[in-house]
Amino acid sequence: MPPLPVFRPPALDACGTPPLPAAPLGAIDWRALRGPLLVALPGAGCSPAVFGGLHAPGWTVQPVDWAEPPHSPHSCDPREVARRLADALRPRVQEGDASPVVLLGYSVGGVLALLTALQPGMPVAGVVAGNTGAHSSRHGDPGFARRVREHWSAQARQDFLRTCFAHTPPAPLFAQLCAYLEHLPPAALLQSIEGLRAVDLRPLLPALQCPVLVVHGEQDTRRSVADARELAACLPSAQLRLLPGGHTPMVDCLPHYLQALHPFLAALTGPPARA
Repeated sequence: MPPLPVFRPPALDACGTPPLPAAPLGAIDWRALRGPLLVALPGAGCSPAVFGGLHAPGWTVQPVDWAEPPHSPHSCDPREVARRLADALRPRVQEGDASPVVLLGYSVGGVLALLTALQPGMPVAGVVAGNTGAHSSRHGDPGFARRVREHWSAQARQDFLRTCFAHTPPAPLFAQLCAYLEHLPPAALLQSIEGLRAVDLRPLLPALQCPVLVVHGEQDTRRSVADARELAACLPSAQLRLLPGGHTPMVDCLPHYLQALHPFLAALTGPPARA
């Protein structure tokens, strides 16, 4: 089988640096990563390659492959993934001289970011939650788990991936996404899906005191704008930005995504206000 083409995102501006290569959660040396740290968490069944264009001036961007195909040796239930991530990050976050840490995710990854920030001893600087919700009762694809259990064919996998975008993604990126999903065990994907259905963040979110940026593609068919508005309303310190994209706006409308992200991050590392 010939090697898959590699998706190369658009050239970065002079202030941007590309994200680090995606890595399995257990293989990342968090203390070795310099500068303010942006931890990028993809959705269930989606390769971290969707973060190929993500960058922020002065920040280190570390995409995390939390599902780890083809073997997926750890539970992919969102609550278990959040506990593992919190345990891995906690020593860095608790160091007095450690740089700020922001958790960024979309879809299930957005829930992972929120659940991780809510873990004990995790004073993260901020959270970016995209195209997700506080619960899944209005999810736009209620039959997703059944399809994975009963008929998870190549065509079904491609159809699912297409619903994650408002516009056709670049062919090399789509090939990477298809290959990733092909190698992801269906049982691991089901753990993510069914685990998400069991999560209701509404009673927990008032305790999250850090700033949260809720971003949402207005053309998303999997999670509605109503989900994003409700999520933002549940949080003590949140701002909501609607973007002209679908379920994966960091691919559909990357410039708009970065225009929402960069000011949020800059405010977290800006000079302290004068008394």
